[in-house]
Amino acid sequence: MRKKRGLLLFLLLLETLCVTYFIKIPEIIPIASLLYMVSGLAIAFFLLYFPSLPPKIKLSWSSLKVVNIYQVSLLLFAAFVMYQLTLAWIMTSPLSYLDADMIPIMQVMSRRFLNGDWTLVYKPIKEIWNGIQPIYLPGMWMPFIVSERLSFDPRWVTSFAVFLSFSMVILIWQKHWQKVSGALILFISGILCLWLYTDRGHNFIRLSEEGIVVFYYSLLALALISENFLLIGVASALCMLSRYTIVGWLPVILLYLLFFRRSKRDILYFIVSFSATILLLVIIPFGIEPIRVALHQPEKYILHAQRIWQESPEFFTQSMGLAKFFGPNRVELQHNILITLAFLAPLIMLMILFFQKIKMNKYFYNIPLSTLKLTIVIVYNFIDVPYQYLFYTSSFVSLIAITWVSSEVMNGNKVE
Repeated sequence: MRKKRGLLLFLLLLETLCVTYFIKIPEIIPIASLLYMVSGLAIAFFLLYFPSLPPKIKLSWSSLKVVNIYQVSLLLFAAFVMYQLTLAWIMTSPLSYLDADMIPIMQVMSRRFLNGDWTLVYKPIKEIWNGIQPIYLPGMWMPFIVSERLSFDPRWVTSFAVFLSFSMVILIWQKHWQKVSGALILFISGILCLWLYTDRGHNFIRLSEEGIVVFYYSLLALALISENFLLIGVASALCMLSRYTIVGWLPVILLYLLFFRRSKRDILYFIVSFSATILLLVIIPFGIEPIRVALHQPEKYILHAQRIWQESPEFFTQSMGLAKFFGPNRVELQHNILITLAFLAPLIMLMILFFQKIKMNKYFYNIPLSTLKLTIVIVYNFIDVPYQYLFYTSSFVSLIAITWVSSEVMNGNKVE
């Protein structure tokens, strides 16, 4: 088991390097893209073999230990670094829809919401590209209500969301703190943080809203290891209302609850909390209009990808993802493979695990987390346009999952 733990940590390092500094070497990007997918799939597979217990987090002052001082120190240091680097981006790169229209669109949506006429939120925005149609679901743009209300740069919101995601890693890191694995996890986290906040090529902090997505998926990963199905339902809904990445995973988590966990309470908690989040954030304030707009987007992705191939092919050739191997003439094939595998891959994995459980009496661990990681790997590797800032969500899911499951091995848990 310790060898598997070492391999899992190596896969985390490899996946992180592929999606960060390997991109700086154009000659190896195609190989790095394949290694990135293979390492992600391997992580999803190996998570099944690590027994883990739900974390028990105590916040009492009387229970504070030396490791908690280290954790607080790490968080304060990370906050200082992220603050300084975010401030540098904000001071040197004013927001403009001409550079990237995502955040400016969401600023307008947030402003309209604050003005009180919610029927206007999804109306075309005349001041951006002569009337662009807002397509973002509430989970993506609603966090920017805070920056609009308090009149500060919205990139502080995305940066704070990333800080919260790193905080989750530090929260569950304490079982590693006197081990070599603890230093390695901090090293990998440092690589990822430094890359996100200093490299100009991916525009993760400078122009994108992806920190919000990273936070939601990090929260979902933490919820899954905690086995809190109320939180899992809320986090799943927030993920769904930001990026559609987990759409193929949602039937799998329901089937897992029905045929593996078999807890009526957990099924009820998940369905109620998921449905309530959708109801409160979408249906009650906006009706079905956001859903209608969202359902019409997939058919436009192929045309968008074909246009980007003509205008900016470097988005395909200088990033992760398999689109570079399909080329501009097989975009539709790539898109169809994406849709098919996004639903079938996690479902087939669950069916195989169920068969082994019934026929061979073989038990696996972390099935929801493993199938989530598999889904994310499939979606982002086959995504139509592989903008580099999209890929870091998968990195955080890996970081949180591996930090936790490998810590259980450190403390003597064995596979039955």
